[in-house]
Amino acid sequence: MSVLVLIGLVVAVGYFVSLRIHPLTKCRVCNMTGRHFGSVYKGTYRRCRKCGGSGRQDRLGVKLFYGGTNDTGSFTKR
Repeated sequence: MSVLVLIGLVVAVGYFVSLRIHPLTKCRVCNMTGRHFGSVYKGTYRRCRKCGGSGRQDRLGVKLFYGGTNDTGSFTKR
């Protein structure tokens, strides 16, 4: 039982460190293109509303543990 707790602790610490090193993930809506294509006119597009056209989003846990980066990848100094 103690081995499972130790493995869980190592995984949790690794994820926490990984959030700090790599805080961004690709946008699921636009798949990092930053564009959302129209459904009627296929050649038209607009900026993705989910990521604001950057193609990147904060990973799950970045806002919870670090306060978020506003999808920039740079943490603000406290």
